Amino acid sequence: MGLIIGSTTLPTPKSVTYSQNKLWSQNTGRLDSGYFVGELVAVKKKYEVTFPPLTTSDLTTVRTAVNPNNGFASVQITNAEGGTDTVDAYFGDLTVESYSWNNGIQYAVNAAVSIIER
Repeated sequence: MGLIIGSTTLPTPKSVTYSQNKLWSQNTGRLDSGYFVGELVAVKKKYEVTFPPLTTSDLTTVRTAVNPNNGFASVQITNAEGGTDTVDAYFGDLTVESYSWNNGIQYAVNAAVSIIER
């Protein structure tokens, strides 16, 4: 599984949860009768990416690539069917659960970020 943000190849994700999110028009909602009204404007992709344990160097690579100050970025990611999606995207908050030590090397554990199609 591959993940490239801009020109930076990130460490291979441990897992990716894929979703397609519907965006509805402003006048969307339920009438008093309970009938739903509105227009589907677009369907956007979202990827919840979790990484395997990362060295501090790999964590820096991920953190730099998903920095919110970078704005939007081109993302290439392996999709659920095994092909490649290329989307213009922005990023949710990068979270890192904890750090652990293994053989004297510090690792970031359960680093995760959302990639959301623009």
